Parts: sequence; C-alpha cells; structure tokens
Amino acid sequence: MVTACRKIFLLSALVVALSLAVMPGLAAAASFTFGGDNKFKVKSKGNLDPWLAEVTGSSAGGGDAVVGQYGGLYNFNLWQAIGTDQVAVGDTFEIDYDISDQKNVLNPNFYVTSEFFKKQGPSKKNLPNSFDLSASLNLTTVSFTAPHEITLRGYLSNVYINQATGSAILSDMAGAGNLDFLMTITASDKTSGEFIPILQSKKGSTWAGFTATISGGGSGAVPEPGTMLLLGSSLAGLAGWRLRLNLRRKRREADGD
Repeated sequence: MVTACRKIFLLSALVVALSLAVMPGLAAAASFTFGGDNKFKVKSKGNLDPWLAEVTGSSAGGGDAVVGQYGGLYNFNLWQAIGTDQVAVGDTFEIDYDISDQKNVLNPNFYVTSEFFKKQGPSKKNLPNSFDLSASLNLTTVSFTAPHEITLRGYLSNVYINQATGSAILSDMAGAGNLDFLMTITASDKTSGEFIPILQSKKGSTWAGFTATISGGGSGAVPEPGTMLLLGSSLAGLAGWRLRLNLRRKRREADGD
C-alpha cells in the first residue's frame, strides 16, 4: 500500500511539473514596435501628426523578424476622436472611434512598408507603392497621462497582410483578425511646451517622440498558471484513480486464488 501511495504522489508531482514546464513554450502573440525621437508632431487645434518611423523590434520566434521596415499612420484630429477639447492631465476617455471617419483620413490609414516613401508618413496624396501590412486604426482609450505624455490604445481593423512578406512575425498576424494597438507619445530633445496647451492652441506645434506596438496572432494567449495547475491536478487525480482500480483488481484476483 505504501508503494502504491508513493507511486500516486510521484505521478501527481510529475504531471503538475510537466504542466508548468510547457507554459514558457506556449508562444504569446506576435508583435513589433516602431517609433523614435522627433518622429511626431503635436499640433494646434487637436492635431496629431506621426511621421514615418522605423520598426525597432519584434517578438522572438522562428523565421524572419520585422526588419528594414517602417510604420506609417495618417495624421488625425484628437478632439474629433474624443468629442471634446476640454481635457486635463490625468483624464482618460473610453471611446470606440475609427479615425477613417475623419474627412482627410482614408481606410486603410496604417501601413508597414520597406519603402521610405515620404518622411511625413501616409496621406491621401502620398501612399507607399508596396507594403507588407495595411489596416485602419480604431481608438478605444485616450489617456493624458502627464504634461508630456499621451497614451493611445485601440485596435487595427480591416487588416491586410501581403502573402509575399518575408517576415514570419507578420505572417503570424495574418489570421488574427483585429490587431492590438498601443502608442505612447512622449517628450523628445526638441519638445517645447506641454502637450495639452499646444493641442488647445489656435496656432503652434512641437516635436515629440513616440513608441507604438502592434500585436496579435501567434499561438494565442498563454494560459494562467492556476489553469495549468488545475489541469495537472485533474490529470494526476485521474491517474491515481486508475492506479487504485488496478490495485483492487489485483487483490480480488489474489483472494480468488
């Protein structure tokens, strides 16, 4: 009996350990980041103007990363997106706003391309001749985090991935549907003035830096540790139940002898 209990314990420990061990192997969503200092202009009357910026990194994984590429987003009006120009540091606005609803913004309005087609980024009159990804930005959260920081969250819809792309990261995103979007606008060495007063002004602008991350696709979200432990415990319990049945069967056979 002692030997049987020991077997059950060891089997339980092994199953739980294996459950935890496989967690790091489950790939998180594919992602890449683009941006840079002085690649963004905060302008009067609520206008935000991101310039074409290099992809600076991408998630680990097999195949080619996103290299030699640029991310470009149309300029758009922030006041139209949130519905007001009365804002203060610390304010957060929850919305669901497609920037292509604005008069001078097309759909798609976001591109990933190896072509440095125009340093100011895409517009109605300036679009890349070829690209690996195109999509339309929908904003869901706008946060005025600090005097020199604005955070934009949302998702990219109507995503198109060029099948000829040389990036495995972008290929992973092809079946993801919408992609998550996160952009943080911060001060650069050429920033002059706080962001909100400039946005609220009738004339003026300042340089800024920004970092944006696009994510989605891959193997999906990594399960919570509690979920994996529950699964492991359940499997161990099932194994123990099976072992006890075998012991009972052997006893009956021995008694029959």
